[in-house]
Amino acid sequence: MEKEIRKGQKPFYGDPIFSRGLSRSGHLSLKESQELQNFGDTLLQLTKGNLTPNNQTEQTFLNEVNDELNCTLYASKLWRKYLLAIAKSKTLHSFSRSSVSSSESVDFSDNSGMVKIYE
Repeated sequence: MEKEIRKGQKPFYGDPIFSRGLSRSGHLSLKESQELQNFGDTLLQLTKGNLTPNNQTEQTFLNEVNDELNCTLYASKLWRKYLLAIAKSKTLHSFSRSSVSSSESVDFSDNSGMVKIYE
């Protein structure tokens, strides 16, 4: 991580979605999760506006995160990867049957092992 970015006031463990920690989420490498643990609090506070940038590197980080175009800083790329991991983890998957419409009825009474669908 860039040496100009301040280390966080406290360890950053990420969103509550990652109950087993960032390193066990499967979205980040061990090095990335360690760097987020060290610098994530600063990156979070900068993006929320609770912390003002101390130097040009922190200002560049803010510009790149807010601009959503090219990222040149490693910190910007890492923060975006973290945000993408959160978005992927919040996706819900349904296990309902979508092939049978609500107007159709299914008959399971036949013991032949075959399912009969009536319209």
